[in-house]
Amino acid sequence: MKQFINYEYMITPGVVKILSYIGMLVALVVGLLGITVDPLTGIGTAILGPIAVRIYAEILLIIFEIQKTLTQIRDGKSN
Repeated sequence: MKQFINYEYMITPGVVKILSYIGMLVALVVGLLGITVDPLTGIGTAILGPIAVRIYAEILLIIFEIQKTLTQIRDGKSN
């Protein structure tokens, strides 16, 4: 609990993962619904949308991995 209070434990990576799954689902649904308006755009959104959301989430998670690694270096711990 002390680590959580002092912001030593990050909850944001878990939140980012959950939001990325929701975003991928939304992109897929929007793409499938978009097929009725413009088939090429709808298919592109259904395929490329989830990929774009995943890439964005991974970029955000890299920041937390860097923070974790820097904390380990500071504390003198190795993997």
